Amino acid sequence: MDHHRLYLQGDDATPERLREILAREGFRVLDAQEAAPANARIMVELDASTPREAARRIEELERTALELRNLDVAKSQFLTNVSHELRTPLTAIVTYGEILRDGLLGEITERQGEAIESMIGSCRQLLGMIEEILTYARTNAPAIDIRPAEFPLEEVVESVRDMNASLLERKGLRFATELGEDAVHVWADRDKVAHVLGNLIGNAIKFTPEGGWVRVMGSAAAGQPGWVQVQVEDSGIGIDREHHELIFREFAQVDASRSRVHHGTGLGLSIARRFVELHGGRIWVESDLGKGSRFSFTLPCTQPADEDADEPASGGASGA
Repeated sequence: MDHHRLYLQGDDATPERLREILAREGFRVLDAQEAAPANARIMVELDASTPREAARRIEELERTALELRNLDVAKSQFLTNVSHELRTPLTAIVTYGEILRDGLLGEITERQGEAIESMIGSCRQLLGMIEEILTYARTNAPAIDIRPAEFPLEEVVESVRDMNASLLERKGLRFATELGEDAVHVWADRDKVAHVLGNLIGNAIKFTPEGGWVRVMGSAAAGQPGWVQVQVEDSGIGIDREHHELIFREFAQVDASRSRVHHGTGLGLSIARRFVELHGGRIWVESDLGKGSRFSFTLPCTQPADEDADEPASGGASGA
């Protein structure tokens, strides 16, 4: 009986989904070893007594990988279609709610105004979740264009802070920014960095009790010349160590119960990781339950020597 080892390539979101399908089909799935080819994520061992048997098993493996790819495409298309269909009526509800709230159709009582304001807020929350789902569907495209340019990191941090100013004030949270001279500028896609910081800062505010603090720090990445390390730290509820990897998975929720206090799609950190990795960086978390969290990610701060500043960079990963 001969043993065959096959390495499967893909992005960081692929292995967990692919492992489930491979295990279901009876393949032995192992972690890729140090000697594995670049971009290899998992290793599959095949046992076959003849070359024909080995070829049959490899064909099964290719069919299984294709099944995963097709399922991903169908899922992304479904999410896009449903999200678009939901966004239109929700936008109409917000518009008519604002008309009622502003008294354009007649005077309303104080209690009626409070109810309408609550309705508008809930619809906007749903619209935000729908936008996150659409962003996720777009990140699953075979290739995503990133348009890097040099920009001040502090401007993006302050912009995200301003968008969350009312919530910071309502919860009485202190917000601080500490950027070293070596982290003043980054070379990245501004919109995608804003999305990453918006998610991390938004989560920090959401999961920090009243009277706490949120801090954004930046400095040169240790041992990585030309790179900056950005950190978003808070004094919030923290995350159990066993969930550190889970929170970066698609649709994952540490508390998946219907009675959970904090709601969301479970896609924010998955999208953030995708955007950071498109720049060649990485993102990780340091946290203990009840002791706050510190999310860190790296970004280039100088233009690569072989990159034409006038051409958009393109990032992507091969399918499984």
